[in-house]
Amino acid sequence: MLEEARNELGRTTKEVAAGTEEKTVDFGAYLLAERINDLKVDLQRQLTEVKQDIGNLRQETNSLRQEMNSLRQETSSLRQEMNSLRQETSSLRQEMNGLRQEMRQEIGRLDGKIDGLRQELKEDIKHIDGKINNIIWAAVGTFFAVLVGAAAIVVAIYYTVPR
Repeated sequence: MLEEARNELGRTTKEVAAGTEEKTVDFGAYLLAERINDLKVDLQRQLTEVKQDIGNLRQETNSLRQEMNSLRQETSSLRQEMNSLRQETSSLRQEMNGLRQEMRQEIGRLDGKIDGLRQELKEDIKHIDGKINNIIWAAVGTFFAVLVGAAAIVVAIYYTVPR
């Protein structure tokens, strides 16, 4: 458009130089001024549109920045929560390992106690077996003593009874 205005201005100057009538020059200058004014209005309209576009883009950019900041804050919050959960998991693992160790110690202690009780039970069984054997032998001895005593009575009766 600017090029057209320059061309028109150049033609108008040539017409003036050629000696055309003054009315033609005035009319050409009027047309040129009109054309320049139209170009000026068009450029101002385009400038306004560009400024509006820039304003809209700035608003959109600000909106995107706010959204991005919001997402960053949310991400930061999630990271903090994740770190907190990691720490909690770590402390729970440590506690669990401590409880496992305590359990192993308790199992070892109980195994020792069970082994001691087994040994004590074996000794008690041997002792009871010994007493039972003693009682059996005492009963056998008593039986034979009674048997011998009865036999002695029978023999005494046999020899003391007249025949």
